[in-house]
Amino acid sequence: MPDELQPLLPTGATVPNCELPDGTRLHELRGQPVVLAFASIDWNPAQVYQSEIFTRLLQEFDAGISSLEARTTTWHSLDWHSEAATQLGVTGQRALLLLDEQGVLRWQTTVTPGQEIRPGQVLAALEALRPPMSVTGEAPAAAGGVSRRTFLTATLAASALLLLVGASTAAEPVAATKNHPPMLPTPPADTVPITLTINGKTHRLEVEPRVALLDALRENLHLTGTKKGCDHGQCGACTVHLDGQSALSCLTLAVMGEGRQITTIEGLAQGDDLHPVQAAFVKHDAFQCGYCTPGQIMAAAALVQDKQKRSAAEIREAMSGNLCRCAAYPNIIAAIQETQTA
Repeated sequence: MPDELQPLLPTGATVPNCELPDGTRLHELRGQPVVLAFASIDWNPAQVYQSEIFTRLLQEFDAGISSLEARTTTWHSLDWHSEAATQLGVTGQRALLLLDEQGVLRWQTTVTPGQEIRPGQVLAALEALRPPMSVTGEAPAAAGGVSRRTFLTATLAASALLLLVGASTAAEPVAATKNHPPMLPTPPADTVPITLTINGKTHRLEVEPRVALLDALRENLHLTGTKKGCDHGQCGACTVHLDGQSALSCLTLAVMGEGRQITTIEGLAQGDDLHPVQAAFVKHDAFQCGYCTPGQIMAAAALVQDKQKRSAAEIREAMSGNLCRCAAYPNIIAAIQETQTA
């Protein structure tokens, strides 16, 4: 090992073909996101006190990706004095790195001894990975963006890191002896404080780091206009606006909303004046049971704000991420067509 530590590998760089503890090399894992965790001990939440929570996170991650994607989360725990640590510039540091399907370093965080780590900082960095969302809820294939699958893996990695907040600020456990058993890291606090700006009002909450924005809206703030449908990002019923753009609140952590302008269906109208999309939905009777309607309206409002005139086929494609089990699609399309030409 060289006397001088290598600098941190810059984000956006292709990682070297490091060898992992099981003999696998990183280049062999192309095609799937990879999480690398470096510490002086085995740093895998599945093997310490967070096992039940982390197992649930893995299950939720698998449920959140489509059947067309491999249901595999590759997590590797490495010693911080390993050759891989040297090559990646994290020797002697607790570090968490995310590689995308092409082996590009997309996100990393290091925690030095005694350093405090704030959940908002970690999740704000992760939010920067998310490419602009289309009204269908899918991330477009934009240059420099990451796939939805990589972003979900990043969220999972951040959740694992936040579960270990207590471990990141505590000293490393001492080696086990006959009289001194190994010390586990101090468990983190159950909740974190967050401040959300929703429909122009500020709300201060205490939530678990893994709570979805959808659940915070409905359970903590009683804004029940945003509906919980599939809870897997597939139906669009939970659509809200983040900084004016359509977003699926069931796939967005509540802590990611800090510093963002969040709009729900309750905040779309201006007093007694309905938003043009809302008025058009009423005029064209673009709903039946109404359960999907808030998400349909929020997605449509985000769609028409660019003032483009789209054909019925284009509207149908743009709105394909919002499902209506009553099949009111012709009326929904008619309402959107009238709004974009108003």
